[in-house]
Amino acid sequence: MDFVLSGFVGFGFVLGSIGLVLGSSFLARLLLTSGDEGDRTHDAASTVAVRVAALHGLILALVYAQELDDYKDIRRVLTQEAVAISDVFNDAGRYGGPAVIPVQQHLAQYVALVVDEEWQLLAKRQGLSASAWSEWDKAYNILLDLEPSSDRQRYLAQHMRQRITDVAGFRQTREAPSLGRFAGLFWAPALIGLICVAAPFYVYRPTRTHIALLSMFGAYSGVILFFIFAFSNPFAAPGRLEPAPFEHLLKGDIGKALPAAN
Repeated sequence: MDFVLSGFVGFGFVLGSIGLVLGSSFLARLLLTSGDEGDRTHDAASTVAVRVAALHGLILALVYAQELDDYKDIRRVLTQEAVAISDVFNDAGRYGGPAVIPVQQHLAQYVALVVDEEWQLLAKRQGLSASAWSEWDKAYNILLDLEPSSDRQRYLAQHMRQRITDVAGFRQTREAPSLGRFAGLFWAPALIGLICVAAPFYVYRPTRTHIALLSMFGAYSGVILFFIFAFSNPFAAPGRLEPAPFEHLLKGDIGKALPAAN
């Protein structure tokens, strides 16, 4: 279903960009005059189009590269968070004592909430799950209250505290792309740039070749804009990242630690 939805959204971006480019060119042709040869209108239009296109292309390239880099960072963070959770879960078993079961159960519930609840909240740009934070906090407080009696336990307690603190940092990093940092600041210049690049082409007669070339430019711009849009929120379609590292944890010992009621 997500694949089909992504296809429709991408097709909409392409059609919208083509329509914006062709519409801008035809509207400029209606409102402006091509001038005489002595006016050198064609030269002025070409110069303006080239310079605006260079600036527009630079903006798209920078934003695309940034969004792609953020997308890859989030994918890496998901794995790092899952590894940190697994470390705490397994070290709790090595530590032993009455704290083992509560810590492991809270971690298991935390992972289940991330998969079942938090992912949808992030997709809707509603932030992290308060319930998942609560489970993390309960496990963290138990680890803070540990009283190790041997060098082995002291090392494990310190390591578990550090790793569960890392989980909190990974959560904040995971939330950042879903907060919608600069949507208006990017989309307005991006769309205005398409208009400004297409409008100077009004000086050329709308032959089949010219229309095809403008459509090609609009289609490719639409593809780039679609991918920027897709990467802007890694938790929602069309660029949705699946919580695969957490689902993998639930298939193992962490899933077995979930209370029977869940």
